[in-house]
Amino acid sequence: MEKLKKLYRSLANMKISYKMTGAIYLVLLPALALCSIILFSVNYRTTMEETSALYERFTQNTSNEIGYLQRDAIDIMTYFTVNDDVNLLLRRSPKDFPRNSLFWYEETSVGFLENILAVKSHIKTLIIYPENGLAPFYISRDSSVHDTALSSLHNLTEYENALTAQGDIKWGRIASGKQQSLYLLNKTDKIVAFRELYNLSKTERLAFLAIGMDASEFTDICSDALQEDNEGIVVLDSTGQEFVRSGSINDAVFADIQDSSSQQQMNPDDNIMLKKDGYYIFYSRNEISGVQVYYFSPQENWTAKIQKTIYYPIALAFVILICAIPLSTMISKIIFRSTDRLCKSMEKFRKGDFSQQVPVTSKDEIGELSRSFNEMVHDLRVLIDKNYVMALRERESELDALQAQINPHFLYNVMDSLYWQAESAVNDELAENILAFSKLFRLLLSHGKSRIHVSQEIELVQCYLQIQKMRFDERITYTVTSDDKMLNYVIPKLTIQPFVENAIVHGLEKQAEGGIVNVTGYIDKNYLMFVIEDNGAGMPQEEADRILFAAESDRYSSSRIGHYAIRNIKERLMLHYGDNYLLEIKSAPGKGTTVRIGIPAQNE
Repeated sequence: MEKLKKLYRSLANMKISYKMTGAIYLVLLPALALCSIILFSVNYRTTMEETSALYERFTQNTSNEIGYLQRDAIDIMTYFTVNDDVNLLLRRSPKDFPRNSLFWYEETSVGFLENILAVKSHIKTLIIYPENGLAPFYISRDSSVHDTALSSLHNLTEYENALTAQGDIKWGRIASGKQQSLYLLNKTDKIVAFRELYNLSKTERLAFLAIGMDASEFTDICSDALQEDNEGIVVLDSTGQEFVRSGSINDAVFADIQDSSSQQQMNPDDNIMLKKDGYYIFYSRNEISGVQVYYFSPQENWTAKIQKTIYYPIALAFVILICAIPLSTMISKIIFRSTDRLCKSMEKFRKGDFSQQVPVTSKDEIGELSRSFNEMVHDLRVLIDKNYVMALRERESELDALQAQINPHFLYNVMDSLYWQAESAVNDELAENILAFSKLFRLLLSHGKSRIHVSQEIELVQCYLQIQKMRFDERITYTVTSDDKMLNYVIPKLTIQPFVENAIVHGLEKQAEGGIVNVTGYIDKNYLMFVIEDNGAGMPQEEADRILFAAESDRYSSSRIGHYAIRNIKERLMLHYGDNYLLEIKSAPGKGTTVRIGIPAQNE
């Protein structure tokens, strides 16, 4: 509740133009926020849909392009499967053929394959291993060397997989180099299609067929499809065996989506997007070759795209808010131009320009307020001329009179003391006393200024006390202490010295044993505090109150300069600070007097 009150006070203290601008923004901001949210939602949905469709297309295109490459191998394998010449050759006895492989060109039409492979640059090798012992048929376009003995292939995984597939095509990858595989020397990495050829009833194995394709062709297709460096593509054959991958793949996530529960989420008939463990995973299956393509895109890539959609609503809201500033300012100036003139005139009036008059250009509430202000200024100017100026001049005259009559008896005694000291001898003490006397008069005059720094008032008091100590010798002791932080503030001249003089003249001078005067200055909550204490004769508290609160009619009834000086100080403090000051006197007979003065801390 207290916070609401503070907020209400803060709003009440704001300028009307600011309130007008704030009201415009108060209506505008929720509307802009709502529009921004709606615009962001639309952009977010559109971005997600467009990006998903784009990645689905990338995945589908990758699947299709790889399928096109595989289709060439499938067509060639199909040719060997249905060609009557080849089937007849594979079922005949090897005794009917020479040991070289020229019979393939003489007995069948496979020679045309060389022309076909010249166009199909991605097919690097083609090998047929007859199961009846005939020499293999081999075409190589990259100088790879094949193993001519079928018996040496029987233990290979590729051969076993082909037998297990029962005439279906199996896919695998063989790395370049010398290793136990179809090749004695493999020049390039290859994606190899394996197939075991059977007779029509599938009761007899006829040949082991292997077609090797350049693996870089598959890898390039995948690499070209990738949009970011941290994305990746994995390609599996129809049985789920991996044979190509490109880019960055999270193996743990990939292994997880291959389990049975995740596979159920992948519909093999459609492209699909799966969100899992910080990745968007797109899946596509080629209907011709059965190849499966997984596209891995980290969620952070999508977040970056979505963040861009935030910029447009924010930019739009920012532009509208910026444009609203001059618009709201112009509206507020049009409506409250008269109020601005009135406020400026009031500010000048507050600073002392009592000639202010506001032009009245309308008959509305602002015009009525302006007319009332003009009348108030006129009346106050008349009142100030008649009362304040006269009173101020009177108080300054009293101050001048006070400065002119600083106890002639005191001046006489000072001169007398200086005379006798000069008769006795010239010494440092005399020089100091003369210097203090000179400073005293200089500070009293102070170039006619009515307000001086605290440091000057303290110096005046010290000079005065030093001279008094010269008069009374050991009968009077004193201390003057002040906070260094208060020395540069200003106060009315002769605010402290008259009370110090009263302490000596009325409190200590008539006591044979003398006494002590302590003057202390400090800062307390933005007030300059001065305390003057003595242990002199004192007075009843009723008399101290009467001196401080004497009626205006008997202000000069007493001839004692102390009473007059105190009353003069009080009136000057009232003129300077109004009621914002402290002046109190505490005294008791035989116990001394304490005067406390509190003045607001002010600079020049």
